[in-house]
Amino acid sequence: MRNCIFTAHCMEPFCDKSCPIFAEISYLLERNRLIDSDSVYDVPSSDIKEISNMLNMCEEGVCTFIVPQGKTSNYYSDLITYCAICKYWKGSQLHLNVYNLRYSTYLDSVKKSWSKKSESEDLEYLEIWMKSTKVLIVSNFDYVNFGDFESQQLLSLIQERQSEGLLTIFVSPNLNSLVSTKSSAFFRSLKRIFKESVMEVNK
Repeated sequence: MRNCIFTAHCMEPFCDKSCPIFAEISYLLERNRLIDSDSVYDVPSSDIKEISNMLNMCEEGVCTFIVPQGKTSNYYSDLITYCAICKYWKGSQLHLNVYNLRYSTYLDSVKKSWSKKSESEDLEYLEIWMKSTKVLIVSNFDYVNFGDFESQQLLSLIQERQSEGLLTIFVSPNLNSLVSTKSSAFFRSLKRIFKESVMEVNK
């Protein structure tokens, strides 16, 4: 099976999709929209090594990965998510212990909920996952205008996850390219956290 991380090592002559390992991995891949993604199955070994080294250095707290020039945030957020699933899938028991939060999409959902009487069920699940998942990858900052609200949301999330000893990985373009049209003290605090947690990874 192309979307099973143990394909190259499986001793079974035929996959009937009843394997517990396949079920757990498929659940994580599906929740992260990677089940049919080609972007994580045909990547250079050097990129896999780079991300694996980063994950080995990040066990808890906050890590920030700066997307190299010429690459996209989506490419690296998907790759980091896939490598984290490979590292942390065991024992997940169909719990979402790795999740890629697309931040711009999340903000859109929150703002839409303001015009409704209650949050959507999807948003409620999303907020549970982002607070409780063992490894949270936060991406898609490219189109976010970081005012007070957008910055405070992330600062609160960082504080809550750090208090639980959970790992949060931010996937960001060059920090100088992040957009904040207003002079937000919260954005300055957030940017300082990003700068202090940038991972220097040797391939």
